[in-house]
Amino acid sequence: MTITGTLISGNSYATVAQFRQIMTQVPTTAATTALIQMALDAATAMIDGELGFAFAAYGATATSKDVLLRRASVYLELPQYQAASIATVYEVYAKGTTSEYLEEELSTEYDILDDGRLYNYLGWAAGWYRVTAKWGQGAAPAAIVQVCLEKAINLWLGGQGGQYSDVVGIEGGGAVGYNRAWTNAQRAVLANVRIQGGGYGFA
Repeated sequence: MTITGTLISGNSYATVAQFRQIMTQVPTTAATTALIQMALDAATAMIDGELGFAFAAYGATATSKDVLLRRASVYLELPQYQAASIATVYEVYAKGTTSEYLEEELSTEYDILDDGRLYNYLGWAAGWYRVTAKWGQGAAPAAIVQVCLEKAINLWLGGQGGQYSDVVGIEGGGAVGYNRAWTNAQRAVLANVRIQGGGYGFA
């Protein structure tokens, strides 16, 4: 089954319909639907807690953000933003004082790399830059939607033992399984997404 990564109108990264595609035996009553949504919302909150950020739709308009470059470099690293949404880049002088003024960096003077950094072969001077773009993480990718569903199913099944649980102990007929906080596969997904979002992987 392929699950597409789309932003859900609500608090969760996956939908009740996607949950029911997997858990086909779950009743279709309104009360059950509300419980499923609670599980999906809880799974989403757990994912956000591990990542350190939340996925959300980009704003309709670009906004400015001040970025500090502590050391001169040919790369200017920016917070996460929507691709091709950078409108302006200014170097800020005397930031926060009555003498503050801006000097625009023309787009012909730098290249936008695949990872979102701005490359200037002449180098960026250390200091503050004011960048206008559509900031944020955007819609949750398909891998995060899948993790949300797996975690919600584990929460739903509870003491019965989730379908995505790891085996703990000695392999074989006598092995014992239980619900981990995250399976190894889920942790790998979260670590990769966290790094892509500018954070660090898990220890």
